Amino acid sequence: MTGNRDRGAGISGTGSWDAEADVVVVGFGGAGACAAIEASDRGADVLVLDRFGGGGATAISGGVVYAGGGTEHQHAAGHTDSVEAMLEYLRLETAGVVSDETLTRFCKESVDNLRWLERHGVPFEGSMAPRKTSYPTNEYYLYYSGNELAPPFSDTAAPAPRGHRAKGKGVSGKPLFAGLRSAVRRRPIGVRTQTRVTRLITDDDRVIGVEAEEIRGGPARWAHRVLSAANLKLNIYYRPLGRMLDRPIRAIERRSVVRRRFRARRGVVLAAGGFVFNRRLLAERAPAYRRGSSLGTIGDDGSGIALGAEVGGATDRMDRVSAWRFYNPPLALVDGVLVNNRGERICNETYYAPASATTSPGNPTPRPTSSSTNGSGPRRRSRRRVRRCGSSGCRPSTCCGWATRRPTTWRRWRSAGGSIRTDSSTPSSGTTPTPAPGRGTGWARTPRTCGRWRRVRSTRSTARCAPNRDSPHR
Repeated sequence: MTGNRDRGAGISGTGSWDAEADVVVVGFGGAGACAAIEASDRGADVLVLDRFGGGGATAISGGVVYAGGGTEHQHAAGHTDSVEAMLEYLRLETAGVVSDETLTRFCKESVDNLRWLERHGVPFEGSMAPRKTSYPTNEYYLYYSGNELAPPFSDTAAPAPRGHRAKGKGVSGKPLFAGLRSAVRRRPIGVRTQTRVTRLITDDDRVIGVEAEEIRGGPARWAHRVLSAANLKLNIYYRPLGRMLDRPIRAIERRSVVRRRFRARRGVVLAAGGFVFNRRLLAERAPAYRRGSSLGTIGDDGSGIALGAEVGGATDRMDRVSAWRFYNPPLALVDGVLVNNRGERICNETYYAPASATTSPGNPTPRPTSSSTNGSGPRRRSRRRVRRCGSSGCRPSTCCGWATRRPTTWRRWRSAGGSIRTDSSTPSSGTTPTPAPGRGTGWARTPRTCGRWRRVRSTRSTARCAPNRDSPHR
């Protein structure tokens, strides 16, 4: 497995230390916070390091904890559940990816795990959503978050609502992590943010510490914090905008850092996220998902996995990715049929988002055929057609058929790879027109033309080809 290109192997444990702790936790998201709390409660001196400000993907998640077997909130909502029913459902859902031993332990400890979170400040409630939903509104915090109500799952195990959403307005990842952060602050746990771990320090075959790069104080630290917060928001809504901030963030992490060494007397916990923002690694390990949008933070670049692999750690099942494709809401869509590009039904339309996405990850985006869905049919072309250029070999589909209403709009031509000039002379063969935005008569060519220049007028939806010595149709 490969991580960042500048990463080397673990280094030997020689030299001075900037700080020491019994346990060093790399990553301050949900997993890192839980590990730090548990280690501290068992008497360990704990130090937590995080590349950004903490929270990770947990803080921007839906904040839903899958728990069952008879939780207090299930009872409060009037639903019964058992460890056996939960286990049978998850066996069918996971299809052997998770070992039976792990599943059994997860189900048996489910009630206690939810109580652990509540005891450390994460709020839950037993207000039951009145219908099956992808994510409940702010009035409800218990719902059927999986496929419990859909066959064949409902035929195998008694359905029960097991999606426990942390109580809070909006997306509940924020109140979930806020409770864990407060629990960390109430304990003698050291937290150093804006500190990126780059290597594990070893002594023979034992990890004894970490090497990290910490952002210096002052303007660099402030800029890194502001840019990281903006990047986190933009990545959720539109990754291309978020990508614009990746470079300045990494530039600060290269130029404005102080190298630190932290000793771990009893061990290092790696909780630094996944690798969904490492597109190269995703294409290598899980190529079926490489075209999807990434959910998480840019810290999910596989760096934590690489840290462990470099000192001999083993990786497994890295081809398993949680993909999400929401088919509903609106709930009326489940009255239709979800098909692929060959007209074959993909799955039960009531399945939740990961099941819909992973049923056939190699298929193109499915198109709903419900009559209530707008835009499911073929796109209608403009009725205003362009003129043929008159040459014997010209076809509208390859020569003049691309032009549409107001074809010389600058944005449309540039997005198609074309270029425009606004002088009135016919361009000679082999010349490149000078781009000049604006209305009026001009010469234009796009990759879909037959090789000749076309004279277009911005106020009309017509075009005609001008003779060109290089034209294959001349």
